[in-house]
Amino acid sequence: MRILDSQNHLYSVYNLGQHSLVEPTNREALKQLLLAAATAADTDGDQLPDDWEQKYFGDHSAKPADDPDGDGRDNFTEFAFGTNPKDAASYRPIGVTIAQGLPTVTFRRRAGSVLDYFVEVSPDLQKWTATTSSTAKAQSLRNLFEGTGTAEATITFNASIEDEPVRFVRVRALPRTKP
Repeated sequence: MRILDSQNHLYSVYNLGQHSLVEPTNREALKQLLLAAATAADTDGDQLPDDWEQKYFGDHSAKPADDPDGDGRDNFTEFAFGTNPKDAASYRPIGVTIAQGLPTVTFRRRAGSVLDYFVEVSPDLQKWTATTSSTAKAQSLRNLFEGTGTAEATITFNASIEDEPVRFVRVRALPRTKP
């Protein structure tokens, strides 16, 4: 079994022919290996994973509020939405479509559980309200497996555009707090 890290690089190989998962110790060893590969190390505590900083900056000197490509999106936002912090053209807008009168929002997000994402709506760009299961439903989270560590999220609102013709939508990402 090949185990990949968050950047889709080979992290380890676990030989299932030599380590039968019938044995509890082998299952536990595999579980620990998978958890280690999935854990995003952040040795400098800046909320940017070390492997992401290494990939784009060659070290751990990047700061979350920096904007090295001058596109108006800081490093934290670039990380959260899977764009290149050194390429202003890598921006991916939030997609909005309407099918059968229901708006659907599609966006890229970091795969895994490092961040929490909130889709919020506003009638006036002043007061923002987080969507809930009664106002919208998450339809899918599709892993992209193209080396960015992102997935495509799709959210469909329950209210038709006839019910609420003016609505602004934003997606916020926040570091996940540890329990």
